[in-house]
Amino acid sequence: MDVNNIKSEVRRVNGYLKEVTTFFDASGKPISHIMNPLMVELKPRDILQIMIGSLLMATPLSFTEEVWIISKELSDQKIILMSLVSSLTVTLFIYFNFYRGRLKGNIIQFIKRILATYIITLLSASMILLLIDKLPIFTDLNLAIRRSVIVGLPSVFAATLSDYLK
Repeated sequence: MDVNNIKSEVRRVNGYLKEVTTFFDASGKPISHIMNPLMVELKPRDILQIMIGSLLMATPLSFTEEVWIISKELSDQKIILMSLVSSLTVTLFIYFNFYRGRLKGNIIQFIKRILATYIITLLSASMILLLIDKLPIFTDLNLAIRRSVIVGLPSVFAATLSDYLK
């Protein structure tokens, strides 16, 4: 197909940004449209999807004794490394699946999506741990953070995938 017979533009449809690609015949008449969501804005629906995705993974993990034990045994360096690896992985996933080719003009939204994903995930993990009395936030803050990070590691991936699925 000739590139001159294709036109791509960004439109707002029902409050959401969409990339609309229009295909034209040889005479210039439109013959079809393809509409794809542009996920460069963080909407309340996205926040809810992030929360549900993180809870799906955080809930079963929070109930395992292995997580409680390993949170005491792992070194601080390993906990920091876990945080860095998950941060880098999720940032790259969000960039390549939401913002690649669209980062210009959307940097603030990019940063907001990354921060929202991490904050919501850590809060979800912490909430579950708190509900089952395994988040000693007032007696051992270091252990509470470590448990939240360990449960949050796989949960942030589930949150990101849930946000991606529209």
